[in-house]
Amino acid sequence: MFPAGDDRFRVRFVTLPSGMRLRVVECGDERSSRVVVCVHGWACSVYSYRLLMPLLATEGMRAVAMDLQGHGLSDKPDDAQQYTLDALALSVLQTMDVLLIPCATIVGHSMGGPVGARLAAEVPDRVAGLVLLAPAGFGTEWPIRLGAAFTPRFISPLLPYVARRWIFALVLKMAYGRIRQTTDQITDEYWAPSQFPGYTRAMWDVLHRFDWRAGSDHYFDHVRVPTAVLTGSLDRFVVRRWVTAYARVLDHATFTTIQGCGHVIAEEIPGAVKEAVIAVTR
Repeated sequence: MFPAGDDRFRVRFVTLPSGMRLRVVECGDERSSRVVVCVHGWACSVYSYRLLMPLLATEGMRAVAMDLQGHGLSDKPDDAQQYTLDALALSVLQTMDVLLIPCATIVGHSMGGPVGARLAAEVPDRVAGLVLLAPAGFGTEWPIRLGAAFTPRFISPLLPYVARRWIFALVLKMAYGRIRQTTDQITDEYWAPSQFPGYTRAMWDVLHRFDWRAGSDHYFDHVRVPTAVLTGSLDRFVVRRWVTAYARVLDHATFTTIQGCGHVIAEEIPGAVKEAVIAVTR
């Protein structure tokens, strides 16, 4: 699994005050004062930022990504309350504490968007800038709503039996736009974490416990840090016209639609994301 064999990246496991262990991947100068913390989306991992992180490193930045609880190689606690928006945001903040990062620019993709916005609203002194990539947060993620509706608790024990590789391949094909295409290797990297115990249960808990309407009532209008929002014209997961709902609460943010891009913006056009990070980083 990524980043095995790639010496551009450093891997460690950090232990949070709760005892939970998260995998952290870093790239770039560890001494740099310009730190970028990358937060992935639902059912994703640090792998989502494999192309962006080296680009940030070439700009003299320290790029940090973590597998949120339940994802990738991080712990998958049984407590469903560990998968709420506030719990995930706290994990990011505590990871920064463990890594002695006083302040960072936050890049959040999809579900990671409201996680980043929550941090910027609650602890603005810890967030230098915010880059939101196809951000969720206003209840407009139709696959999420559909998935929640068709996965009641009593069928959750059956989910490991439906986490098939071909399903991951199909979802990834839908996630990409026209700029890049998915490959067998990408499918394998996304599918691999599903083979670990607790993964499908954790994904169910996130699906049902995370506040997918967070932008409406979690004080996002308190966000005042420099913010850039990027969307793809071919995003099939987060309805693009509803991403502009962020404009109602982030009236200072810049909004860019990337033609031909799908949902996985940091994978399809990492150069544009790098420029957005540079623009919002103090």
